[in-house]
Amino acid sequence: MRINLKPIVIMFFIIYIFVYALSSCSVLKADELNCETFVKENICNMTDEEAEAWFWEFFKSIMEPKETEVEIVEV
Repeated sequence: MRINLKPIVIMFFIIYIFVYALSSCSVLKADELNCETFVKENICNMTDEEAEAWFWEFFKSIMEPKETEVEIVEV
């Protein structure tokens, strides 16, 4: 049985180049990364208590079911 290595080698280099390009991205530098890069600025400027209250309200709004009216139609 003969193994065709050409597609395997080509895929390896495609993935390798892709990962290398992502890891050596010159757009994002370590000194430019801060809280505002990843979340909204008003969340970054909150105190711990304010942030905890905001996230708790956000979590509750996600978890509580929406009040929707379901209309049953019989055919």
